Amino acid sequence: MEHSILKIFAIFDFMKKKDYFSYFVKEEYQTILDKLVFIRQEKGYTQYQVGEKLGLSDNAYSKLENGHIKLDVQRLLFILQIFDVNLSDFFKDFKEI
Repeated sequence: MEHSILKIFAIFDFMKKKDYFSYFVKEEYQTILDKLVFIRQEKGYTQYQVGEKLGLSDNAYSKLENGHIKLDVQRLLFILQIFDVNLSDFFKDFKEI
């Protein structure tokens, strides 16, 4: 019983860490960021231009693309609107997890 309780506390401690969710979806998250960079470059946008449309500095947008600032769903959707890419097209080549 005591061993089980210690395991549960260890799991909760792990879950409290900042990168809990990133641990489980690290590869998929990086793939999303890589695809955003690819699309941005393909569309001919600079980080400054995209950051400006998002209300971010080019430095902040660079941090977003590099994974230093977490990309939330609302921001992802707005970026896809900027790039004129719909959500289903963006994710069509992703593997099922």
